[in-house]
Amino acid sequence: MSTSTAQQLPLEPPSSDGAAPAAPKGHPKGLYVLFATEMWERFSYYGMRALLVLYLLNYLQFQPADSSSVFKWYTSLVYLTPLLGGFLADRYLGLRASIIMGAVLMAIGHFLMAFEPLPLFYAALAFLIAGNGFFKPNISTLVGKLYKQGDARRDGAFTIFYMGINIGAFLSPLICGWLRRNMGPTPGMGYHWGFAAAGVGMVLSLIIFLVGQKQVLRDVAAAGNLDEIAPKKKDATVAQAAAEEPDEQVPSTGGFGGLIAKVFPWLLFALAVVVPVRFITQAVAGHEPWTNVIMPTVFSAIGAWMGWTLLTIKNAARDKSTVIFVLFTFVVLFWMAFEQAGNALNIWAAYNTATLDFGLFAVEGEDYQAANALFIVAFAPLFAMMWTGLARRGLEISTAAKMLAAMVLITASFGAMVAGAAAENATVTRVPLASLPPGVQLETLNAGRFGYEPGTQELTVRGVLAPFAVTNALRPTVDKTYMGQVEALEAAARNASPERPTTFQFTDLPQGYTFPLQGGAVSAWDASSRTVTMVAGLSPLTKAQLVGAGAPPAWREAITSLAEKSKAAQVSGFWLLLSYLLATFGELCLSPVGLSMVTKLAPTRFASLFMGVWLLSSAVAQYVGGSLGEKWGEIVPTSYFAIFVYSSLVGAVVLLILQAPLKRLMHSVR
Repeated sequence: MSTSTAQQLPLEPPSSDGAAPAAPKGHPKGLYVLFATEMWERFSYYGMRALLVLYLLNYLQFQPADSSSVFKWYTSLVYLTPLLGGFLADRYLGLRASIIMGAVLMAIGHFLMAFEPLPLFYAALAFLIAGNGFFKPNISTLVGKLYKQGDARRDGAFTIFYMGINIGAFLSPLICGWLRRNMGPTPGMGYHWGFAAAGVGMVLSLIIFLVGQKQVLRDVAAAGNLDEIAPKKKDATVAQAAAEEPDEQVPSTGGFGGLIAKVFPWLLFALAVVVPVRFITQAVAGHEPWTNVIMPTVFSAIGAWMGWTLLTIKNAARDKSTVIFVLFTFVVLFWMAFEQAGNALNIWAAYNTATLDFGLFAVEGEDYQAANALFIVAFAPLFAMMWTGLARRGLEISTAAKMLAAMVLITASFGAMVAGAAAENATVTRVPLASLPPGVQLETLNAGRFGYEPGTQELTVRGVLAPFAVTNALRPTVDKTYMGQVEALEAAARNASPERPTTFQFTDLPQGYTFPLQGGAVSAWDASSRTVTMVAGLSPLTKAQLVGAGAPPAWREAITSLAEKSKAAQVSGFWLLLSYLLATFGELCLSPVGLSMVTKLAPTRFASLFMGVWLLSSAVAQYVGGSLGEKWGEIVPTSYFAIFVYSSLVGAVVLLILQAPLKRLMHSVR
């Protein structure tokens, strides 16, 4: 967000007496229509995101590697599709139709999330991804079209609009999280209520835009921009816009900066070959699924395209353009860490963090995701005043220096998480256990945080034993014959209903077996005949309970007791809040200046293209960060959070070294 005030320019010719007419006061009513539209759309997005990983882990019984895989695909595509959506809006659909189409698709997607079957869940994600591609890039553009060129109110309008984003992002985790914890068939399992609330938010967004679109169009027309929001035919003269821009007449810089500008396109070409080859080789060897080849190849192809584009730009214009792509790397590192909020930090908040009780209200689970939006609203004006005050005193900080500050702050943010995780890992919980079940290898379970002491006959765990780790520990000890019977029960009960109940008889049960299900899908259980009557199909959660019941009783009792007692290892939520605060400070150093920097450095004929590619940094970051998230549960939390300390710290050091060369490559631009 940029909160600086643009220089006020006259919007009309001076009057006959030589006095410039007063600038319009207030903002067009259409701005508040778009404010409310975006607020409720962001409510729906962040509400759904707050629940997504926890739903996959707790309700669908995914392991962290699988939940992070879904998360990385969803969030990376959400940030990739706006490139296509913006192009289609520009060439074929226009802004208004694209926004309506996107809102309808997302509303469908959110309501599909309220249904349980897995195919509908994946269909819901597809609708959300497609809808976001149409909606997201075009509503922001429409805000700008409410104002004439040079209108001093434009910056203020985007500040108001950005506040709408953060109000939605603040409210949604609180409301959807509360519904998850307090509604539904059992406490903590009201996920579909939360998803439905996100759907209501999206419908409200759509209704507000449909009702207010005439006002928006009137305001766009008053600004003289009505033609600019309609589909545009390709201008044949664009291909002939080879007339060199002023910067292409200015000699490029020399020294190390000049070397970077010369070498960088060829580095992009090299990466465009090396990265896909690496993933294809891994897939051929069976070390990576073939689906993991897709996105790296797409990103590499875009990188090669940008390398070729840089070679078509000359002299100082290439220097400035190179800065955009060099800083792109550090922006990816920043967002890769920052966006752990929806994945690893969300898991940490749910299982490893104690509830913060403030008397009138408590903060737990998804609530922590509201912290970033709250801190943005509180501190963004202060940062804006700080940048403005420094510039007024001739101490303006360069874009590269602000991004360096962002890298330092995100390093500190995850340093706080490492400290909190170290405190959690230091707590050891013990329960009695005569011996380990045959074949159990503790070092392969729960990131190696289990331990067994034969002398005292105790099973131990460091830190908190999360529910998904309990499932993962029980499953390998379940007899295969019993596992097959659970699969047969699942198949038999698929179409069960109160009107058409299904009866299933287990042929054999493990010694000391206790049937774990009561009520819900089960209408009766006869232990003597080992017969169960089902009136609904097995959900992933009830299936996991059935599977766990087949584990050796002593092992099952030890693991479940350990999980309950290990909650004493939960650490204060202030670690998370401190991490979010430092990350938000970093965001305020990086996010507002990035878009502005592209507009200052990009050649005119590539301004839109480079802006789209700059926004692509979030897609790359989400994919890489989600791929790292697949390691959660396989490595200890301290080591996981340390990944982002090291990556951000290395980025900060490299960016520090590049400050002088980048300054020269930017020529006179700050």
